[in-house]
Amino acid sequence: MAEWSLDLSKYAEKQKVEIKEVRRAFAFALYSSIVEKTPVDTGRARGNWNISVGSPDESTSNSTGAKFSSPKSLPEPNGDESIFITNNLPYITKLEYGGYPDPPKKDGGKTAGGFSKQAPNGMVGVTVANSANIFDAAARTVTKG
Repeated sequence: MAEWSLDLSKYAEKQKVEIKEVRRAFAFALYSSIVEKTPVDTGRARGNWNISVGSPDESTSNSTGAKFSSPKSLPEPNGDESIFITNNLPYITKLEYGGYPDPPKKDGGKTAGGFSKQAPNGMVGVTVANSANIFDAAARTVTKG
């Protein structure tokens, strides 16, 4: 009878690395989609999207651009810690769900029907609705060694 063996610990360890890389790639893809969909007036709404691991980042800043440029620039999760994407500006909820004066206070304003003209369907909800496709694309970017 032929015998063979396979060191599953090496395989499992490799898969953990790939899973970690896929998680980071997915988090970055979600973040990028949300930032891209965020309306630009001063840029501050875009600059205040945060990614943190383990607990939400509750900070705000005067930044006007995206903080992260690649999956490798993200904080690295240990194990299965949650990854949070947050924005703590007081008006971010209105950008996502509407609630601006209707009609706008100014003629030709930046809103219509109480929603931002640049993101009438929000940023986060639209991204989450497409998360399965975003995940598939992010997973394909992870190189298998």
